[in-house]
Amino acid sequence: MLIDQLKRTFAERCRKNPTYSLRAFSRSVGMDSSTVSAIMNGKRPLTIKTARRLLKGLDIVNPVEVQNIMAGTFLGENEDDGSGYKQFSLEAAEAISFWQHFAILASLEIKDFRATERGIAERLNIPFGIVLESLDRLEKLNLVMRAKTGWVLTGKNMATPTDIPSAMLREGHRQYIHKALESLENDPVEGRDITGTTMAISKARLPQAKKMIQDFRRKLSAYLEDGTRDAVYRVNVQLFPISQEKKK
Repeated sequence: MLIDQLKRTFAERCRKNPTYSLRAFSRSVGMDSSTVSAIMNGKRPLTIKTARRLLKGLDIVNPVEVQNIMAGTFLGENEDDGSGYKQFSLEAAEAISFWQHFAILASLEIKDFRATERGIAERLNIPFGIVLESLDRLEKLNLVMRAKTGWVLTGKNMATPTDIPSAMLREGHRQYIHKALESLENDPVEGRDITGTTMAISKARLPQAKKMIQDFRRKLSAYLEDGTRDAVYRVNVQLFPISQEKKK
């Protein structure tokens, strides 16, 4: 529980400042970076003394909150309280709403890629703290696991509960569109394809058009994944109205 809190806090600070480092985070909690890294990666056992020191460094001083975190960390959480499905729902919703999760899953399919936390951060240009948080979430969903050489896929497909709010899906699409804008400004034209067509249409054909787009995405994915996988790409197909609805 405390380790989850550490990863969340580090990731939140990385989102506000992408250059925020593990060294800076470790200084803020009053410990050296190698110790904090080992604790967050499960390579060093967490003692009660160290836990209290970390809580103080995170400015968590409310007695009730401290007691709850300490109990959850060292005594374990109640598995019969009915919270398991809610926790899964939250983790799955976050995996939808942040583009980094699917990018990390795709990067683990790259041939000869040693998928350590640092390696993933450098390959995808993601702050280290966000990589740690994302891997932790994907591991809880049983989508990735640790291996001797780094992180690997478990082979399980992403399946999310049906009650995920649509706001999460909208946020995911928003982030992907933002990444496309970054690519438009930063990537050479031979490494991308951002084009479009404006047309007058029959709205009655929209359902079939959406089905055609879905089929196209699947065929394109199958075609591109058939060769040697050496990069992570995203394809966005955007079909949306420009004209306003005619008032009745």
